[in-house]
Amino acid sequence: MSQTARVSPLVSPTDSETWTIKQRYQRFAEGISDEYMFYAHDPDGIITYVSPSVEKVLNFSVDEVIGSDWREFIHENFAGREIIDRVTEETVAGKHFYKFVVEVRCADNSTRLIEIQQRPVFDEAGDYVSMEGIAKDVTQVLRTADELQRLKQDLEFRVAERTTELIRANEELRRSEERYRTVVDCQTELIVRWLPGAVYTFVNDAFCRLLQKSYDELIGWCFLHVMHPEDVPCFLTAIEALSPNQPVSDFENRLVLPDGKVVWTQWTNQMLFDEDGEFLEYQSVGRDVTALKQAADIIREKETQLTNMSSLATIGELFAGIAHEVHQPLHAAKTFSEAARRNLELGTPENISTALDCTREISEAISRTANIIRQLREFTGLQAESFDYLDLYDVVRGVCNLLAYETRKNHVKLCLAIEGSAPTVQGDRIQLEKLCMNLMLNAYEAMATEPNNDRQMDITSEVDEKFIRILFCDSGCGVQQEDMNKLFDTFYSTKSSGLGMGLPLCQSIAETHGGSIRVRRNSSKGMTFILELPQIQIQHRKHLHSQHNNQDCGS
Repeated sequence: MSQTARVSPLVSPTDSETWTIKQRYQRFAEGISDEYMFYAHDPDGIITYVSPSVEKVLNFSVDEVIGSDWREFIHENFAGREIIDRVTEETVAGKHFYKFVVEVRCADNSTRLIEIQQRPVFDEAGDYVSMEGIAKDVTQVLRTADELQRLKQDLEFRVAERTTELIRANEELRRSEERYRTVVDCQTELIVRWLPGAVYTFVNDAFCRLLQKSYDELIGWCFLHVMHPEDVPCFLTAIEALSPNQPVSDFENRLVLPDGKVVWTQWTNQMLFDEDGEFLEYQSVGRDVTALKQAADIIREKETQLTNMSSLATIGELFAGIAHEVHQPLHAAKTFSEAARRNLELGTPENISTALDCTREISEAISRTANIIRQLREFTGLQAESFDYLDLYDVVRGVCNLLAYETRKNHVKLCLAIEGSAPTVQGDRIQLEKLCMNLMLNAYEAMATEPNNDRQMDITSEVDEKFIRILFCDSGCGVQQEDMNKLFDTFYSTKSSGLGMGLPLCQSIAETHGGSIRVRRNSSKGMTFILELPQIQIQHRKHLHSQHNNQDCGS
């Protein structure tokens, strides 16, 4: 931090306390991770302080940066430069906080995208004396977002292209049996016909090439032998569900090729009838979707990485509040320890009893501090998903405790109307905590423009035979009706600085848990987000846990 920065504690500190606080923040700045750096510059733009992490972020040494004009690193033609020029004007006008992304030059003349959060510092006379801020390297985050968008568009295009080809092929098939044979043999899609018992009566050339067998070898052959053993029960169940009233179904399964390679295939299965309505045979049209499955896995991996990045960014934004929450029990422990010492020095039975009471208070304060630290470690940990049986109310209460400082800072009246234990759900606690935290922080931000007395957040629950619902109701500004259907679209945001990933990631987490998220406008003002998760019956836990571990079985 700059030497001109002012610390504003709740109680005016002594000189020694102020020096201790400065030392603490100095150590924090010097130990900041490779993605962040602190800096300060005077009103003329001359950099007066930068944290050592600048060497990791921009490859400059501290000595190369201090004393330089920030304009040497942000040229006039760089993205975001116009924002900084406007910041200088607005600072003089009295604006006290800025957040933006700007392109910054590195030591090797390459550029990085840096997210800036900064505040001006004024002296006692109200004169602008310094600008202090924290910078975060978001180059990889933005590139990851662009790559996800490109992959999504590519997948949608390929699926639409394949669907169009399949519809065209099916139309041709209905026109003529002769033409059917020609078209089917030339198709890249897999087309087969078969009888009950899974015996082939027809296969096209594409399917022969996939299985590395001739037409004659496959006709009259039972294809259950080439299907992955784990997918056979699901396939038989799907076929049994077909009927004259519901003659078509979609199914995915794996095939084990002669060389041992496993491929994913996607099929549309249909019952065929003669002119009198009598069942003839089944027809299946499919495609090799192994590449699409792999691409989908990559997208899920990128989403997981982005979720972890989002949680780290959230913790960064909440750092001051978390520090305050940790400080309170530590201060209480110190106070009670001093009281215990004084009573023990007196040595009377009454004083000893009082000292014992103090030690219990110290133990409780330490336990509370340890619990906060544990929650932070779990929340920011890059962990694989771990599904367990959870009390959803306990998850929500934990998030409310973690956001206690943010709730007070934003002057939000939080009404938590959930008590006791909730019906059991199956899920990953950390992922569900991230989902609930995102919804609450979004609500706090939506209420920021409302008068303090009008900021209220109600968290309630609904339970029926199958589902449990948590309702997050705020009194914020809400969104326009025409934007309601876009809220969960990837990269769509109503905030000028938003990436549009928060709500889509929440939706992805809910769907991974077999649930959903809905949103509705309140009758007065604000929005209500509804998280719905399926209940888990105690007697079925073992079965469902096994089913989750084998969820790659076809749909």
